[in-house]
Amino acid sequence: MASLARFHRLASVLDPAARRLRHEIGRIAREHRRYVTADLFAAADVRCDATILPFPSRAFDLVLCTEVLEHVPDPDATMREIRRVIADRGTLILTTPLTWGVHAVHDYHRWTESGLLRLLARHGFHVDQVRTRGGVFVALAALLLIIPWQVFGEARERQWWQTALYAVGYTLLVVPALALAALDPLDRRKHFTLGYVSLARCAVPLRAAAAAPALAGSRSPPSPPASPAPLPESPR
Repeated sequence: MASLARFHRLASVLDPAARRLRHEIGRIAREHRRYVTADLFAAADVRCDATILPFPSRAFDLVLCTEVLEHVPDPDATMREIRRVIADRGTLILTTPLTWGVHAVHDYHRWTESGLLRLLARHGFHVDQVRTRGGVFVALAALLLIIPWQVFGEARERQWWQTALYAVGYTLLVVPALALAALDPLDRRKHFTLGYVSLARCAVPLRAAAAAPALAGSRSPPSPPASPAPLPESPR
């Protein structure tokens, strides 16, 4: 994603999904002086709830929120905390699914592009761009490859013969799935997509962003923790 080049050498980055990113995003993240992961369940630098981030306000120049919002009961509470810990000129990279099945016990939400624009604007972000993650043919290809998992279940649930059938079925489906994905440039509308990548920056100062939900009748944003956790140093 060419637009990510602007994020080189920012002071600090928070990844609240505990995902060490790969390829271009990973390369850019490693150039930051501090890169912190946070997650409630997975291994991370900081174990915490996304609705109560134990960091000072304006602590990060960039927040990477990848496939998180659909797993929190109150996305607005999470977005308020994300806005609180981003510097006033900071940036948010947000990824969310759309055409994808339930993939966890705690899986609550899906957003369209319009829904993402409203969500981000409500919390004081200006959206630079929203990109689809493939179109209808990529979505069909992904759904085709999930059929063996739907039929035979997870690895720990299968008998040996089910695992063998799973492998055979998956192998047979790979070629038609690749053929479908190759047709994706034909889809100009991209209304059926696996999800979105949103690139947004803080449009208003933190105090103004925090006041907006209260003016709209929402409950006031949560206060930051009394003793914020010190930011862990990135591994050298």
